[in-house]
Amino acid sequence: MNLESVATVFHDTADGNVPSERRVRGRVGLHWPLSILKGQREARVLSTVTENLSSGGFCCVLEEPMAAGECMVCILGLPLRRDPEKFRALRCQAQVVWVRVMEDGRFGIGCRIDDYTVVA
Repeated sequence: MNLESVATVFHDTADGNVPSERRVRGRVGLHWPLSILKGQREARVLSTVTENLSSGGFCCVLEEPMAAGECMVCILGLPLRRDPEKFRALRCQAQVVWVRVMEDGRFGIGCRIDDYTVVA
């Protein structure tokens, strides 16, 4: 990949205007339960909900930071249509793509799902 092709990905015109949406896949604002296994030796579970989802990833808000590039295992709860109080679950291998510090001190993270398995 050369600089010209990188510029084409991030700019919609030669004058350098950045497009408002660069995502390849659409996102849906769904607030589904998410458990993230953080660490390996002394693993802890961080519980949150998704802010939005796509077929390739999700965004969520955490009380503590994660590093861009960090790999993690997470469980994503999928509510059943017949009974929204019951869930199916996906076990996901995911990677943190971006981290943003929010005004309230929490951390927004965007993750790419690399692989998943239905577990329940």
